[in-house]
Amino acid sequence: MSLNIFRILLLLLSATVLSKVALSALNPYLAEQLFSHSGVYSLWWGLRLDITAVMVMATPAVLLLLIAHWGGFRPRLVKLWLLLASIWLIVTTTADAIYMLEAGRHVTFEVFTGQGLEQGLLATAVTAYLPQTLTALVLVLLFTWVIWRLPITTTQAPCRYARIISGVLVLALWLGGTVTAVRGGWSDAPQSPMSAYKIGEPEQAALAWNAPYAISYYLAKGKKRAAQQQTAEPSAQDKALVAQLYQERINAQLQPITKQANVLVVLLESWVAADLYSYGQQVDGAPYFDKLRKQSLTTQNFYADGYRTVEGTFATFCSYPNPIGGGVAGTQLQGANYQCLPRILSEQGFSTHFIQGSGKGIVGAFAQSLGFTHSYGKTDYDFAGTENYWGYMDDDIYRFTLDKLNTLDAPYLMTVNTGTTHDTYLPKESDYIFGKEDRAALRRNAVRHADGALQRFLDKLPQVVNKPTLVVLVSDHTARAAPQGLERNAIPFLMFATDGSLPVKKLPINAGQLDIAPTIIDWLGGQVPWFTGQSLLAEPYSGFAHYSEGQSVNWIEDNQLVRFNVVDNEQVECAKISDNGLALSSDSCVQGEYNAMLKRAQAYTRYTQSLLFEGKTSEFADLLSDSVAQQ
Repeated sequence: MSLNIFRILLLLLSATVLSKVALSALNPYLAEQLFSHSGVYSLWWGLRLDITAVMVMATPAVLLLLIAHWGGFRPRLVKLWLLLASIWLIVTTTADAIYMLEAGRHVTFEVFTGQGLEQGLLATAVTAYLPQTLTALVLVLLFTWVIWRLPITTTQAPCRYARIISGVLVLALWLGGTVTAVRGGWSDAPQSPMSAYKIGEPEQAALAWNAPYAISYYLAKGKKRAAQQQTAEPSAQDKALVAQLYQERINAQLQPITKQANVLVVLLESWVAADLYSYGQQVDGAPYFDKLRKQSLTTQNFYADGYRTVEGTFATFCSYPNPIGGGVAGTQLQGANYQCLPRILSEQGFSTHFIQGSGKGIVGAFAQSLGFTHSYGKTDYDFAGTENYWGYMDDDIYRFTLDKLNTLDAPYLMTVNTGTTHDTYLPKESDYIFGKEDRAALRRNAVRHADGALQRFLDKLPQVVNKPTLVVLVSDHTARAAPQGLERNAIPFLMFATDGSLPVKKLPINAGQLDIAPTIIDWLGGQVPWFTGQSLLAEPYSGFAHYSEGQSVNWIEDNQLVRFNVVDNEQVECAKISDNGLALSSDSCVQGEYNAMLKRAQAYTRYTQSLLFEGKTSEFADLLSDSVAQQ
């Protein structure tokens, strides 16, 4: 039986890899890389995903073999299943290759968008992509012949009990191996098709990608897991309004950086502005951060664009809003070729790194899909440390970071996602200085502990950083925050430069995560016209803060907030924001600038969401230029 299983695995793996190589060779954007050293490495790296698909597809054949083994008769249906499995592997790889040429990204949740259009899709494949279609046909015929000639032998043990025992052992081993393959191992799992991006480079991920696994995965996940565009398409008037908002970007081009310096971004996991005395609160949750804030560039208030690490990461590094009420990671949108800060800097010679104390999981893979070449999680730590439920706590995360920084040559972009505040666990009972009476107290205990670790980290930073470095400290999102006012979105933020090139100033503005990447690129001397935030170094500042929840979009300018429903535009609320950035007081929408704010917010939302779902975020400024030219 073991020989039969080996033949089945070899056959299906051959169908997977051969179809991937053949179809990639027909892609002019992948062909050159395919036959290079990095291409070979990509294929080798992608074998973990190929094996996942093969193990799953081989399972019915193995079960048929076992049934035949236990019954003592010929496994007649095995070849039929192998034929169907091979056709599935080849056809899905071909469909993905065609979609890659059409849309510039792999098939994920788009498997649902073609329902009812099968005839038209087939006609397009035959007419517009005849080489790919013929290649698939040749491969199907080849493997049909191979399967017909494949020797699947009957295996019989000398007695009935021996057949049962041997079959049970084979079944147990097979199921264990299949589960391990699907999870991607046991140390930093489970995996998903997006795990291909853990290879580091998007071009390499395109070759490592396994289309049969991805399409099967998303079919199993269901359409409900796909991101849905909730906004209407932007009108000509919407585009004109956005063009007015970004008139300085019209006809602007990407400007490379001129300053060879380092950038260190610390995503303060789940930190809440409501815990900090410097944000007008009566709680002294982070005294070191408060002290540092007086010595840095900061703003009156600062707001997160989302409620998960991946959402904060996207807003922070891509300067682009998340899908309404959700995120990009783990959806069909993740496969788009976003031109975010990590990728832009990487293409200009920066080494880019993303560090966290938990398993890399979806966050690490998502970070790499945005352009971080290197991603590190708890399985990469070469020392034992203090862990909470999620993984390493901040002192050990910072220790790992300092070790990495000590090995890097400038310039680099290093991002650290902290971990202490991901949980309420602390090593000592005496660390619970705010008590354990409620969620807020537990949260503040963790923040106070993390604040001490941050101080110890920054005190040691000069030992490993000897070139100009921009340090950005900002929360990725909040957690366990009260739903009143803006507490769920108000986050701490500051930045400083080790060479003193940033002003020490608290800007009297309300800003948000969309402004971080433009500020970094501005400090480095460059410009990215498709970033939708505004540099905090610009004078005067004319930006905004933005976030969505459910179907509601919240838009903040100065001390005013407009909230509207993207489906029912009649549901509009207006409010004044208190000086501490948390409390809201209802206001009449007919007062002041609310009406103009609402029109800008609605136009921006429809325009950016449309580009996001079309995978054209980097064409933000170009399409505005086209809109102005058509007027």
